[in-house]
Amino acid sequence: MPRGVKLDLEKEPSLKEQVITIPAPKTLPAPKMFASLRKKAAAAKVLERARIAEIVDELDGEPLYKKLKRFVSADALTLVAVCFDEDPMTSATQAVFRENAAKVLAGLDAAAHACRAVSKKIAAASREEFRYVPKNRAGVELLTAGDRYPAAVLLRRKWMEKGKSAGFIGGQACAALADAVTRGLAQNETVVTVAGNGASRWVNCRVRIGTPVRDVLAAGKLLPETSVVAVGSSVNGRSITNLSEPVTAATRCIIAMKGLPRRKTLPCVGCGRCERACPRGIIPWMILQQLELEEPNPFRLFNVEHCIQCESCSIVCPSGIHLVDAVRRAEKIKEGRENKGC
Repeated sequence: MPRGVKLDLEKEPSLKEQVITIPAPKTLPAPKMFASLRKKAAAAKVLERARIAEIVDELDGEPLYKKLKRFVSADALTLVAVCFDEDPMTSATQAVFRENAAKVLAGLDAAAHACRAVSKKIAAASREEFRYVPKNRAGVELLTAGDRYPAAVLLRRKWMEKGKSAGFIGGQACAALADAVTRGLAQNETVVTVAGNGASRWVNCRVRIGTPVRDVLAAGKLLPETSVVAVGSSVNGRSITNLSEPVTAATRCIIAMKGLPRRKTLPCVGCGRCERACPRGIIPWMILQQLELEEPNPFRLFNVEHCIQCESCSIVCPSGIHLVDAVRRAEKIKEGRENKGC
């Protein structure tokens, strides 16, 4: 049974032009600099460089140092650089990969050395993206992400089903590690996509971390009708009202919208689409049934603690039910933080 959901991709508008650089506010401190490491530096030194360079993996917002340190204990680890963006409007990491795949590869090599991975892979959006990969890629294998959302989670699932050990790090984190090792540069910038029907120009922007969202939005040439701004994802991002909020290393997309989409909610029809879409084996329609009872049975709330809030279930629901909210509530009940469902 294929998991996930197919979404209409809207990446090409933001990939038509090269990444542009947004001038850094004068109030931000100068980037931290260190001595570069020699080519054959010990794994421990590469790990330490990831720490002092304060690199954050854009995939999940976790410090790269902590992630690589955790990977060290894995047996026969395959390290995968995720060089695509699974959100339908985001193309920031894909743009970084197209711009300088050699730097991403160099960072992947350094990360693999740091965590003693036995093999390395580049995961790209499609086979067409492979043309950006240098020919001398030193044994790095290439694979495609597939056409279902959430692609990165589905890739992890494949490895787990095969009983293999794999670690995933973002393409931007790889590029930042390459700069930290070869140039002695701490992570001080990130690439962010500006998109949405409230932006007349969809573009990828290189931004100093700490830059206000307002400054980045300006590059999108907002339309007068723009009324909503969301940060994070067109699928499950959060709306913001304070445009002075700073960009972080994990900010991958800023969406400008003319208004929030309206969906009419109907009763559950029991079609099972949510179950087929969930990448973590949760059965949202069954969870919803339990929550409608006066006393939900925690033992019937299967796998709710594994929810990653990708909202695949909500996307495919023909009744317009925001099922991810039901799963979140069920998780609280299962953990004993809430006593009743209704």
